[in-house]
Amino acid sequence: MLRAFFCITFYLCVSPLSYAHTINWLTHDFAPYYILNGEYQHQGRDESVISLLEKQLPHVTFNRLVIPSGKVTQELANKSANNCALSLYKNEFRKEFIYFTEQSSTTGLSPSVAMHKKLAQSLEVANGEQVSLHDLLAEKKLTLGVSMSRSYGEQLDTVINTTPDVDIVIRPTRNSLASLTYMLNLKRLDILLGYPSEHYYLAKSMHFDENLTQRSITEAPALSYGYIGCTKNAQGAKNIQLLNEQLKVIKQTEQYHQVLLRWLPAQLKPLLESRIHNTKNAAR
Repeated sequence: MLRAFFCITFYLCVSPLSYAHTINWLTHDFAPYYILNGEYQHQGRDESVISLLEKQLPHVTFNRLVIPSGKVTQELANKSANNCALSLYKNEFRKEFIYFTEQSSTTGLSPSVAMHKKLAQSLEVANGEQVSLHDLLAEKKLTLGVSMSRSYGEQLDTVINTTPDVDIVIRPTRNSLASLTYMLNLKRLDILLGYPSEHYYLAKSMHFDENLTQRSITEAPALSYGYIGCTKNAQGAKNIQLLNEQLKVIKQTEQYHQVLLRWLPAQLKPLLESRIHNTKNAAR
């Protein structure tokens, strides 16, 4: 009887249940990645990926912490915590204090420009046609809206910072992109730089989608990747290994595929699908 009890106890010790623990997910109020209230509450792209991972890991408690977006990397650097965050840019500097998954957690289109549909018509830029940000600024002399202290990638940042006599409207507020979208609809600026899903969500939620459209940019890479990052400590290393394996699983599902497409306008969904497909074929 004692031996049977020992065997049961040993089984529980080595079973997946023994790895039961809590992962604190750092989230923030930033639609359409995290939608904390309103009509589309909990339908954000990144929070939906976290939910797919949660279903795969029933023995792990997922605790969602809402913090200011500017403090995500700061909180991840706290080695006494057990935090993870989705959809982070991975670079050598961040690798010094954050563990990253090898698998990407999200894949999206790179930054695009939003503009009035009438402006797109006057520029003779058809749906699905790319535009050059440099040409729009240097040749067309259009007024550009950007969020303060936000990087759009090396190539686009270079265009913005080196093109002479650029007319830029910068908004430093917490809801800077929403404020700029409002200005764009009023034609107080000509083009607005952001990510396609952001443009689409804001235009839709602010009921400007009948007025505004967007175009991809020739200076931007085809795709933008985000990764899961976790605190660089012993538990963080285990979390990263566990989450990396589960990303391989959910990325094969139709639910994950639909999450990536959810906040893209209809004309850009085929573009994301084709670019993801071409990238997979190139990797084979």
